[in-house]
Amino acid sequence: MATALAAPLASQALAGEAWAADAPGAAAVIPPTLDELLKKPVMLDAALSPDGERVAMLREVREGDKRLAYLRMAKVGDYDNTTQVLLGDFEVEQVEWASNDRLLIWLRFDKGQDGKPTGIPYDGDFIPIPVRRVMAVSPDGKNPVALFGNQKRVLRRDFNLAQVVDVTPDDPDHVIMQIWNYDYDCWALYQVNIHTGEAVVSERGSPTTDGWFLQNGRPVLRYDSNDSGTSVTVSARAPGESDWKVYRKFRRDELKKLENFDVMAATPEPGVLLVASLATMDDAVTVRRFDLRNLTMGEVVAHQPGRDISGVFCDERSGLVASRYLEDRQAYLFTDPKLAAHFKGMNAFFGNECNVRLYDVDQTHNRFITFVSGPRQAGGFHLYDRTARQYAPLGDTRPWLDGRLASMEILKVKARDGLDLTAYLTVPVTPAAGPRPMVVMPHGGPQARDGYDYDLWAQALAAQGWLVLQPNFRGSGGYGKAFAAAGHRRWGDAMQWDVEDCVEAVVKSGRADPGRLAILGASYGGYAALMGVVLKPDLYRCAVSRAGDSDLNQLLTYARRDEGADSLTYKWWVRLVGDPKTDAAMLKAGSPRQRVGEIKAPLLLYHGSDDHIVTPEASRDMAKAMKKAGKPCEYVEVKGEGHNGWAEAEERRFLERAIGFIARNFQA
Repeated sequence: MATALAAPLASQALAGEAWAADAPGAAAVIPPTLDELLKKPVMLDAALSPDGERVAMLREVREGDKRLAYLRMAKVGDYDNTTQVLLGDFEVEQVEWASNDRLLIWLRFDKGQDGKPTGIPYDGDFIPIPVRRVMAVSPDGKNPVALFGNQKRVLRRDFNLAQVVDVTPDDPDHVIMQIWNYDYDCWALYQVNIHTGEAVVSERGSPTTDGWFLQNGRPVLRYDSNDSGTSVTVSARAPGESDWKVYRKFRRDELKKLENFDVMAATPEPGVLLVASLATMDDAVTVRRFDLRNLTMGEVVAHQPGRDISGVFCDERSGLVASRYLEDRQAYLFTDPKLAAHFKGMNAFFGNECNVRLYDVDQTHNRFITFVSGPRQAGGFHLYDRTARQYAPLGDTRPWLDGRLASMEILKVKARDGLDLTAYLTVPVTPAAGPRPMVVMPHGGPQARDGYDYDLWAQALAAQGWLVLQPNFRGSGGYGKAFAAAGHRRWGDAMQWDVEDCVEAVVKSGRADPGRLAILGASYGGYAALMGVVLKPDLYRCAVSRAGDSDLNQLLTYARRDEGADSLTYKWWVRLVGDPKTDAAMLKAGSPRQRVGEIKAPLLLYHGSDDHIVTPEASRDMAKAMKKAGKPCEYVEVKGEGHNGWAEAEERRFLERAIGFIARNFQA
C-alpha cells in the first residue's frame, strides 16, 4: 500500500472514456435485472472547492473482476479540459476538498501487496478486515501523500486510518482525524498535515470515549458510551475552558442518533451549536441553538409545522444554508429566502419528480453540487450556478438504468379511524392486461419513514411485474410528534390496521390482484410482515421477514437483560411497545410467535447471526414454533452479518431467495 501511495499518479485519458459518455442514450423499456440493479456505480462522488472554481469527480470502471478508479478534476465550466488522475485497483470511497489547494481521497484495500486478503486470524479462522486510508493530492493530481505517513508503526498496525472528523477552514494546512491509540487503549484525535502527512496527537479520550464533536478544529462535545453503545453520556467544553462538564445521558437509536439531542452542525459563533430537539412545546423536531457555556437550548432556528427537521446543510465555515425535511420529496427551509426560488427551479429542471439534495457549496453560496435521485433516477451529480441559473451534469451513478426504472405514485389514504396516511406505490414499466400481483413492504424503525425516491428493493420487486406498496403507518417518523406517538403501544393493532387500509385502497382501485398479495419487510417491517399474516391469514399468499421481532415479550426481556430495567433503552421500549407488568395480554396478542396457529401463509425468515439490534433468536424461535405447528417456514441465518449493512453478495442472495419465494407462492 505504501508503494502504491508513493507511486506517481498518471494524468491521462482512459481508453473508451469521454465526457459525453454520461449522456443518456435511447434505451428500450426493459426492466433491469437484479445484476444491473446491484452493479457497482460508475460515478461515486463529487466535490466542489471552497472557492467554487474547481470540481473533483470520482469515477470507477469495472470489467469482470478488474476495476480502475480515477478522478476527473476540472475548472467549473471548462469540462472539456479535465485532468484525469488514475488511482488504480482500489475501492475509492469519497473525495473532499480540504482547501483550495488539496483534495482528500478515501481509499479502501481488501488485499495487500502480496494479493492476500487483509484481516486477522482468530480462533482458527480468518476475519477479513479492509484497510482504509486517506490520501491528499494537489488539483493537478501531483504531490500525493498518505495521511499519517510519518507514523510507520501506525500504518503497519491500524486497519482504519480514514476518520477525518473536521476540516478546519482557519487552518488550511491541517485536518483533524480520530484513530485508536494503542499506547493508552483509547480513541485519540490527531492534527494531520495535508501536505506532508505528519500526524500529532491533540486530544486523548477515556477508555469509554467513542468520539467527539468539533467546532473549528477544537473538541467541544465528547461522547462516552456504555458497553453496548445504546446509551451515551455527553460532556461539554466551551471555548476557553479546560475541563469537561457532564451534560446528560441519552439513548442512542439504531441510526446512531441521540434521542432529542442530535447535534447537526457547528455555527460560526464560538460555543454555539445547532441541535435537533423535540421540546415539550414542540409539535415536531426543530433545530435550536445550543450554548456550550451554560448548557442550555436557545432559540428555534428552523421549524416546519408537522414535519421533523432531519438535518442541516452548511458551508465550509459552518454558515447555515438550509434545514432539510421530507414531505414526499426532499424539501428545505433556506436562511436566504432568495435561494428558495432557485431550489424551485432546480426541481422544475427535473420535472418535479426527483429529490434534489444539496450536496456541496462554495463559500459565496453561488455554486452548488446537488445529488439528484428519484423513483426513475438511481442518482446523479449536477452542478448548479446561481448567477448563471444553469445546471451542468457531472455524471449519473448508474446510467444503464436510465429510462428503465419503475415509476412511483403518491397515495393519500384515510385510515379507518380518520387518520390521514401516505403510501407510495411503485408501478412496473411493463404493461399489464389486468390487476397485478402486489408486494406490501412496510418500513423498519418503526420511527423511520419511506419517501418518493429510488428504492433498490422496490425496483427489484417491480422488475418482476409486481406492484410494490410502501405505507407510512402511524408511528412512522418525519410527520411530527403526534403521528409518531399514535403508534406507541399499538404495534399489534392500529399500526397494522393502517397497512391493511392502504392495501385495501389499492385493491379496491382494481390495480392489485387480491388473490396475489405478499408482504415483505426488515426490522420492524419484518415484524409487521409476520403480524400481517396473523391478523389477515387469508389476505397474503406468503410473508418474508428479515431481522424481524417475533415476540414482544422477548424483545423487552432481552432489552432488560442487556441494558437493565432502569436503562434509557429499556424505558424507551416500554414506552414504545408496552409494559410486561401491566400489558401482558396486549404484548401476547401482538406477538406473532404466540399466534402461529392462526397463520396460513408460508414464511421465509432471514436473519444475521451477529445482529445486536434484533436478536437472531427472534427468527430462530419463530421458525421452531412454525415447525412445531406444522406450518411451512424456511429459515436462513447469515453468518457474520448484523442488523443492516450486509455484504453485497449476501444482499444479492437475500433478494434472489425472497423473489423466488414470492414468485412460487404467487403461482401456487
